[in-house]
Amino acid sequence: MKTGRSFARTLAAVAALALAGGTAWAAQGTTGKETTGKVSIESMSVAAGLGYAWGNGVLEYRGAKYPFTVTAFSIVDVGVAKVFANGDVFNLKNVEDFEGMFMAAIAGATLGGGAGAAAMQNQNYVSMVWTATNQGLNFSMAHAGLNVKFTPEARQQAARMRRNAEGPPAAAPRTTQ
Repeated sequence: MKTGRSFARTLAAVAALALAGGTAWAAQGTTGKETTGKVSIESMSVAAGLGYAWGNGVLEYRGAKYPFTVTAFSIVDVGVAKVFANGDVFNLKNVEDFEGMFMAAIAGATLGGGAGAAAMQNQNYVSMVWTATNQGLNFSMAHAGLNVKFTPEARQQAARMRRNAEGPPAAAPRTTQ
């Protein structure tokens, strides 16, 4: 019984830190241009000491949806679980900055249907704060990273959106002879 209360307190502390971090990241660097998005992820994980997770997600940013894949590694991890996560993305100046390796260090556990929270940041200083529900049996001490990679279709869509935002190419100046 005491272990259950301890876990509940730890989970509440992680969630509070994640939400506080997300608010602080949201306040940074907004220059009148929308720099936040929404994210949803569905993944599976298996582990026996070292863990591996894989899945799919969708980033919603400036009215468009960008599908992506995720892979993750963890250490001191045991179990099998399916995770459904939803959250916010902050400091996203260009949609392409979302791709990359998100890093975080959290401890969490799942028994039956559990919950968790995380705050992560990638090499482009894009931050992701999410809460998750889990199905299965899992215990993890540290997540080594979450690698996010857009699908080819999402990359094409991002390139189109960037070209549209930049406007048509300028006409070459005429030369007279």
